[in-house]
Amino acid sequence: MSDLTQFVSQESETVTAIYKWHVEMQAQDEGPHRGRLGASMIGQPCERALWYAFRMLVEPVFTGRMYRLFETGHLEEPRFVKELRGIGCTVLDIDEESGEQFEFTALGGHFVCHPDAMILGLPEAPKTWHIGEFKTYGGTETQHSKGFEDVKEKGVMISKPQHYAQVMCGMGLSGMTRALYLCKKKATDEIHSERIRYNPQTYVKYLERAERIIRAISPLERCAARPDDFRCKFCDAFALCWGTGETAVPICRKTCRSCCHATPEIDDGPIDARWSCAKHKCNLDKGDQFADCPDHLILPGLVLFAEPVDSGNGWIEFKNTKDNAVWRHGFADGETEMWTTKELMCTPGPLIGNKAIQTVKAAIDGEVVGFEEELTLIEKYPPEDSRLVWEGAASNEKICKALKAVEMHIIEPSAEFEDDDHIAVEYDGRYCLVIYKADNYAAIWEGVE
Repeated sequence: MSDLTQFVSQESETVTAIYKWHVEMQAQDEGPHRGRLGASMIGQPCERALWYAFRMLVEPVFTGRMYRLFETGHLEEPRFVKELRGIGCTVLDIDEESGEQFEFTALGGHFVCHPDAMILGLPEAPKTWHIGEFKTYGGTETQHSKGFEDVKEKGVMISKPQHYAQVMCGMGLSGMTRALYLCKKKATDEIHSERIRYNPQTYVKYLERAERIIRAISPLERCAARPDDFRCKFCDAFALCWGTGETAVPICRKTCRSCCHATPEIDDGPIDARWSCAKHKCNLDKGDQFADCPDHLILPGLVLFAEPVDSGNGWIEFKNTKDNAVWRHGFADGETEMWTTKELMCTPGPLIGNKAIQTVKAAIDGEVVGFEEELTLIEKYPPEDSRLVWEGAASNEKICKALKAVEMHIIEPSAEFEDDDHIAVEYDGRYCLVIYKADNYAAIWEGVE
């Protein structure tokens, strides 16, 4: 049989431990969520995805290797600061009052920008203060440094619109009129800089976008019309956005941000990113928002398989679009047939509104606790419920070519499994490469709803 080790992890225990440490450190540094809409995100193409992130409904899951890669980029920032100071610039990278990175906010503190530095004394404009934004590009000389060359050729506005939006908001929020975009190509250590002029109309456009996202109480428009659009392929909100999740409402956690009673306050008053609760008539700090509130009433727009048809004090009535079943979600006293938020998060959508299950719930005054039996990757992609993307001989060359065809060669495996008969490697939670040992045969399966 061909050597297939390249498709599964070959890490030593030491490397695995280092990657695990990076994941643990990230969790300690940031906690479950930063909680505000950042200028670094506002230029992303999909407002719906940004709304999901702001409402704490999805959370990116990165490997320890990726967190280490992010840190590599951050480690370059002090070097840029040292170099700029070395050529005579005044560089402020820490706010003396807070002892941390500079922070500029708008919209009640819910929209935030953290520039890498404030710079005075650039040779091109020695009397003008600049917002400083530092980036790194590339891995190998031939394949992964194209972003750097593209920025050099086309400029930040065309090549990196998300970065352009970030510095534009940094200038607008800080009151500065120039930004320095300084980037490095890792493969050769070449650096490139671009001075960017403030455009007030562009800033206002992004500020209005931020306000639209923060104020919205239901998912905004997608950037794509179809789920197979390339922009959706690797989105963390894919299952929630298109209704392809294994549960009725596949949100990552239950917080006040997904509740009808909570509102981000952005008009007047303090700029501390305040949220309020209409049910309990109080302000919600970040800790409060993660409390397991029994009065949680989910935002109707998160239920994609049903439409709200009625509501009352503590409940919302829905009607399923496929089977027309009518059911209620909420917490009203004595209503044992209601579906709680936790139940919606752990129960497959087709079972919501099922009369038999609702009858049992009412009879035992019980709660659905989910269907969490652990399946192997082989069981997760049964042929009758999956789409065969490719099949062929289990050779490295053919498997690599097949993975490239579905663009899975560019990401890390999300799960791995091996028994006496199979090797299975999952990518993006949607594709599974299965190698059948006895037959020297391989196949790629795509999970379908």
